Amino acid sequence: MIKADIALHDLSLDPTWSEGSIILGTSRITPYRHTMLETVLVQTTDQWFVSVRERRASSTDAGLIRHDVDDTGFHRLYQESLLWPLDYVMIEVARAGHRVRVRSGVFGSVPVYCRATDDHLAVSWDSADFGRGPAAIDAEIASHQLAMRTIYSARQLYVGVVMLTERAILHVQPGKASFRYPEAIPPTIPSSEGLGEEALSAFSEGLQRVIAQRPMREGGASVELSGGMDSGTVATALTMHHRGIASRGILLDGDFRLPQLQRRDLIVQRRGLLDDTVEIADHAPSLDLSASPDRPYGLYRELYLEACSALWESSRCQGRDTLFTGVGGDELFPTYSGELSDGDPTDPGWASDTLRYAEGLLTPRALSAARSLRTFDAPASPVPATSLLAHASHAPDLLRHGQWPINPLSDPHLVALCHRFPKASRQGREVMRQYLQSHLGDDTFQRGYVKETFVNVLPPLFAKHATTLALQLSECALADIGLVDRRAVLDLLQRVATTSNHGATSALASFLWLERFARQVGA
Repeated sequence: MIKADIALHDLSLDPTWSEGSIILGTSRITPYRHTMLETVLVQTTDQWFVSVRERRASSTDAGLIRHDVDDTGFHRLYQESLLWPLDYVMIEVARAGHRVRVRSGVFGSVPVYCRATDDHLAVSWDSADFGRGPAAIDAEIASHQLAMRTIYSARQLYVGVVMLTERAILHVQPGKASFRYPEAIPPTIPSSEGLGEEALSAFSEGLQRVIAQRPMREGGASVELSGGMDSGTVATALTMHHRGIASRGILLDGDFRLPQLQRRDLIVQRRGLLDDTVEIADHAPSLDLSASPDRPYGLYRELYLEACSALWESSRCQGRDTLFTGVGGDELFPTYSGELSDGDPTDPGWASDTLRYAEGLLTPRALSAARSLRTFDAPASPVPATSLLAHASHAPDLLRHGQWPINPLSDPHLVALCHRFPKASRQGREVMRQYLQSHLGDDTFQRGYVKETFVNVLPPLFAKHATTLALQLSECALADIGLVDRRAVLDLLQRVATTSNHGATSALASFLWLERFARQVGA
């Protein structure tokens, strides 16, 4: 939620506010401008800080809040900013020694990326900004990503670029930089007591507290509505607080279409939503591997960006600038050791095949790196790592379309509450199911309902464009740097084109994204 281009020698100068940015000599710090955010600039004799943070419901106005204070007032406002209950990013400056510190809050809604050199610091919420100049790929990180192993860490695909993970701090001074992770949170211990209806009440109250935390203007919010339980839960909670909420959805083809339409229609009608949809067939994912110097790719990418962009653009055209999502729902109700049953209902059945196909692309060097134990992962956090990765994937594209993301099911307090629920309330998302039944009726999410999924979107696309892809892969950037075997890639492409195997499709899609990224670096 902030961009900065700082020459460290400028930090001895007084910060001035001009046309939406903080200016110091040739340096510039630019907060992301949005009605859901406020910028606080606090200055005293020898130090100052700027915090870009989500507004609380009690806030009266967005924009700049400036304080010129003595040391006591500085300490008070500094502590207030550190303990801010919503998301934030802070840049702290000490004039003596030209030192700067960047830190983030716990939510990780819009992570920022940083690159420090001897005398310069660059910060951006858009990792694509770091693809506009000279760059090199971190082969170890790339190997783990090619093997489809989940990574949440400061270390990123670009050598020298770090992501500010939640609660982390980057220290920079001339000739020196260091990164500090936060302490890991202790493991959650679920309750063994049968809470019965108390679990439903606690879940409902916790969700409403999350929704009520932020200010909302009438006609300003949209909610992603896929037709599943997560987005349905967020839409239900949101409409209990606010009117005029617009829902946004991508409609699938094939066997999933009818049940998706039926569930969405019930939610839209019963919660009074203003619905808008796009057809996935009209906005198919791009498979073009050509590098785009005018629009560099970021370190993460939304797979179905074309369809999502069409929805976000319609929201912007309607004056809606805040998007609620169901991100985090998959992580709310974990299965703990000793609770494993016969089969995981969230496992599609081909996950192990996907990993096998992905590893089959790797060279011995890359496979060795991918199978090594990682020493760079961020510690366990109040927000699950997979939710944080989803935030990193979605946020830059949302911000480019003027949309501020709010992910209620990733709220750390709600996560902690749900993780402590007894097994009976967590298993099969029972407490969420009860919540939806109480507000939508028993006919919306029946047990065993057919869940919507994009799993059938890519196989026919790969089959249709297999010849073109094979021609483009006559030169393979990831093979050139020794990470994949080009022949294995072509074999996998042929397998997907002829069998539509879901595991193979998932592995190929992951490879193609990283191949497109690698071509950008070499362009």
